[in-house]
Amino acid sequence: MNQQALIKKLAGDHNGTLTHNQLINNNISSYNINLALKSGLLERTRPGIYQESDTTEDIFYSLQQKYKRGVYSLETALYLWNLSDQYPFSLDMTFPRGYNHANLDLDIKAHYQIKSLQDIGITETKSFNGNTIKVYSPERTLAEILRTVNMVDIEIITNAYKTWAKRSKKDINALMDFAEKFKVMDKVNSYLEVLL
Repeated sequence: MNQQALIKKLAGDHNGTLTHNQLINNNISSYNINLALKSGLLERTRPGIYQESDTTEDIFYSLQQKYKRGVYSLETALYLWNLSDQYPFSLDMTFPRGYNHANLDLDIKAHYQIKSLQDIGITETKSFNGNTIKVYSPERTLAEILRTVNMVDIEIITNAYKTWAKRSKKDINALMDFAEKFKVMDKVNSYLEVLL
C-alpha cells in the first residue's frame, strides 16, 4: 500500500482526524504528509492535527489530542452527556493544578484542579464524530457545577438535574460521593429532594 493510500485508510479509521504522531508512528514520512496537504487529501486544522479534507473538524477530539492531560468538564461535559442542549461558547477542560501550557487554544476555558480531585470520575464517551474522548462522569459533573467557584448559570444547573433525574441509568450513590468530595452535599440534597 502506498503512503497516500495508507493516510486515507488511517483517516477513515480515525473518523477523519489524525495527529502528526499517528502518522509518524505508521511510518508516514514528512514528505508524504506534505504531499497529502498539497494534494488536498488532508488539511491542517491545528498544529499537529490533520483533518481529511471532506470532513468537518471534530473539535472535541482535536483539542484532546493536543492537550492530552485535559479532561472535558463542567458545561462541556453536560453537553457531551446530553444534560444540556446549550453548546458551550468555549470548551471547559480541567487540567492538574500546576499544569502550564503557554499557548492554550482560544477555544478552551481552562480550569485547574488538585491531583486528588483531578483523577476521580474520569470516563470516556464518543464525540459526535465517533472518536473516543475523556470526560468527567455525569455524576461528578453534576456535583462540580454546584461549586460557586465555577459560576454555572442556575438555569443550566436546574435543567441538567431535571434531565439526569429522568434517566433510568443514573448513579445516586456516586453523585453523593462526589457531592461530599466537592463539599456541596446540601445543594445536591436540595435538588434531589425536589426531583426524586
